[in-house]
Amino acid sequence: MGAHNNIHVPKESWPAFMWYAIEFFIVLGAGLGISLNSMDFFKKLGFNDSMDVWAFWGVIGVVFLAYYVIVRPLILRKPILSKI
Repeated sequence: MGAHNNIHVPKESWPAFMWYAIEFFIVLGAGLGISLNSMDFFKKLGFNDSMDVWAFWGVIGVVFLAYYVIVRPLILRKPILSKI
């Protein structure tokens, strides 16, 4: 009997970019959680509603920058989008 070339390989059935999408949504969820929990602090500082929106998205932006500029390249040492 000969070898068959129609074997299912699980590694090839899961696209590599899905891991980056999962990682993105985990970072987004962490940023949203941190930002939601820190809104009381900004209200105590005297921020009004329009300033709260800027603070909310600013905290999320800081979480993204901290993860993708500091944590990802220095601690994890994996190049972003190297396998795509």
